[in-house]
Amino acid sequence: MRLVYLVAFVVFTIFCIVVAVANRTVVAFSFHPLPFVIDLPLYLVLFAGIFIGLGAGVVAGVAKSLKHARHTREQTRKIRDLENQLKASVPPEVL
Repeated sequence: MRLVYLVAFVVFTIFCIVVAVANRTVVAFSFHPLPFVIDLPLYLVLFAGIFIGLGAGVVAGVAKSLKHARHTREQTRKIRDLENQLKASVPPEVL
């Protein structure tokens, strides 16, 4: 499995190098209503977009996992409370 990760990393790195070399053209990057204009190589704009998207995906995934963990804790607490309630309602000679 480690070999698969290494191969994927090498392929991704080569792809990033090829994209960076092929897109060295300088473009004007601006936020339209604001008066700021920055001249950047196109590959930086592309990579920034990719990394912002990846970051947003990570944040969404963490938020969903936290929501799932909270729901699991609540369900575990309900089960424990119901088990304790059942034990309290059953006479000791039945157990």
